[in-house]
Amino acid sequence: MLAWLIPFLTLFEPNDSIAVVHVDPVINAYRTQYFPQYLPNQHKLYFTVRKELNSDEEIYVANWQDGHFETPLPITELNQENNEGTPTFSADGLYMIFSGCEYPNSFGGCDLYETRWIDGSWTKPKNVGFRVNSHDWEGQPHLSSDGKLLFFASDRPGGLGKRDLWLSEKDEMGQWKFPVNLGPKINSPEDEQGPYLLLDKKRFIYSSNKKGGMGGLDFYQIPYPTHEQVPKAISSINTDYHDAGITPSETREYYYISRRINKPNQDLGIVRMYIPDSIFTDHSPSITIEQIKFDDIEFNNNAWQLDSIPSSLQLLAKYLQANPSKNVEIQGHTDEVGTEEKNILLSEKRALSIKLYLMQLHISGERIKTKGLGNTMPKIKNPTALERKQNRRIEIMVH
Repeated sequence: MLAWLIPFLTLFEPNDSIAVVHVDPVINAYRTQYFPQYLPNQHKLYFTVRKELNSDEEIYVANWQDGHFETPLPITELNQENNEGTPTFSADGLYMIFSGCEYPNSFGGCDLYETRWIDGSWTKPKNVGFRVNSHDWEGQPHLSSDGKLLFFASDRPGGLGKRDLWLSEKDEMGQWKFPVNLGPKINSPEDEQGPYLLLDKKRFIYSSNKKGGMGGLDFYQIPYPTHEQVPKAISSINTDYHDAGITPSETREYYYISRRINKPNQDLGIVRMYIPDSIFTDHSPSITIEQIKFDDIEFNNNAWQLDSIPSSLQLLAKYLQANPSKNVEIQGHTDEVGTEEKNILLSEKRALSIKLYLMQLHISGERIKTKGLGNTMPKIKNPTALERKQNRRIEIMVH
């Protein structure tokens, strides 16, 4: 149970680092659970469950009670024979929109449906309507906290890729307008999914598997309203698998997200993660590659490992995270001691070790090339014994 979280939170002093705490095992009891939605006024966590590999999706809810989650239960009045998932709610939690598939009144595939909490249960789902739904797939809705904006994913015509993010607004009569595509800054030729608006932080968060990410779906953020800004990957959260679905938790600066949690026979689980407010600000100074000097990367004689990650590599990782179109080539060099064959091998190991450090800092290995040059390009010719360390170096080309 989650009771062990309480002393942990007492001892943990948040800073700009990211800490992951797994949710109570009762939440992660099935093959797949994802797209969490926490309702603070009701102390409930709603999420989507796929019990087995090929089973249908269902909506579950778990109560937060006395510092832990109770056993989650399916919402029987909503779950039918086909797929239901990704619920989103009005601020009071009494109005829900979710994705339902292959219903008798569907316009095609999966549509968005609405339901209300009345007399202790959810009403019969009602199709949101032809303005929002199309003959194609609609899913993963998100209501803004003021209830005026409805974001969702769809592969309908008029998009820029496979699944795009769309926005419908309420008109003066309280009806949803025809949706508009969120445009090329957010949407790509690949999939964009899981929209979420952190209105208090003026941040729009979503997931994409577009080129340049760490692998699978990655989290991205953009200031909202978007104006002229460009989305940035939330590199401190992303992994090499699917990262999608985020919601604030019962504690400030803690969020529930869905991702792989390395449990046998499980695809995705839900974790509770500390994400400091600084992640969602624009106050970090921009880094230019000209500002980064790699003089702090030094190797001992006949060595290719470093005792710690130099600050220059940390700056380089931040630069690459902020510039996802940039790639690097790492060139390893040695001094003249040793045979040519051994020096080439040693320089390759040095370049590879730097690549591994950058990958530890969440830079995709596909963006990093390595080359070992041995002693073919010495920085200092005919060096003294003291000067040899300057030839045992790394040079990094950014392009």
